[in-house]
Amino acid sequence: MKRIMITGVTGFIGRALAGEAVARGCAVFGIGSDSGAGKMPAGLANEAALRLPDAELVRLVGEFQPEILFHCAGSALPAKSLKLPDDDFHSSVPVVQGVLEAIRLSAPAAHLVCLSSAAVYGDPVTLPVSEDARPSPLSPYGFHKWMGELLCQEYAVVYGIRSTSARIFSAYGPGLQKQLLWDAIGKLKGRDEAVFLGSGEETRDFIFIKDLVNALFCLADKSSSGHDVVNVATGIEVRIADVVATVARHLGVDSSRWSFSGEVTQGIPSHWRADISRLRACGFEPQCSFDEGVRLTVTSAPVHG
Repeated sequence: MKRIMITGVTGFIGRALAGEAVARGCAVFGIGSDSGAGKMPAGLANEAALRLPDAELVRLVGEFQPEILFHCAGSALPAKSLKLPDDDFHSSVPVVQGVLEAIRLSAPAAHLVCLSSAAVYGDPVTLPVSEDARPSPLSPYGFHKWMGELLCQEYAVVYGIRSTSARIFSAYGPGLQKQLLWDAIGKLKGRDEAVFLGSGEETRDFIFIKDLVNALFCLADKSSSGHDVVNVATGIEVRIADVVATVARHLGVDSSRWSFSGEVTQGIPSHWRADISRLRACGFEPQCSFDEGVRLTVTSAPVHG
């Protein structure tokens, strides 16, 4: 029975990881925020509510001795980081360092899988973008994710801590109540015309939550002796206009009900498509088509408030 610790276990990705780990027969220790009382996933072997960074993590890691630690806690809103860069920094960079230090002190054989982001690339010069591309973030969020990767590299070089930074592209699926699909579902269910930022020609590389979880387990299981960086995506570029059209079709909404404002948002890249060669080398292949993923997301969405 593998011992797996998950920070941010009450969040979108952390909760899905915990569910899959429990289903695989793993012993799972979930770390949620200090406001997560009563929100923990079912089936956990251990749980704790902490606002990271917290020195208590050193003791918890030492007692549980995880073989794998998925670090999912932290900020996930690039646009918000532009307005509150200090908040974004403190919820990201010191938290990664605290997790690495807990592993160094208490479970140095553990493999850390740290959730990073495609935001480190900014607007890539060429597509598909590979992990060898020079980071060029456009937002504090992207810079802070890059700093977290550098901390992982530091602890690998200096202390021999094994880690993988998973550069996640556009994750989506049931349970995520923010970002484009959630916004589109809410607006298209409304009575007024739905207006979206941008031109609609922007693109993203979307990955459904179940595929994302499987990808993270592939990364966790691979052998590593240092720090690796791996894109987590499907390698398929989707126009934002097609995203909205797909949501509308599954909702049965007429195409005249939405438009794009043309307004460009600072810190938000125009086009993304990942080179997933490294991820495929770990044995991963996406299983859920974008159309099916949207259908599952739309049909499971609660009524917007």
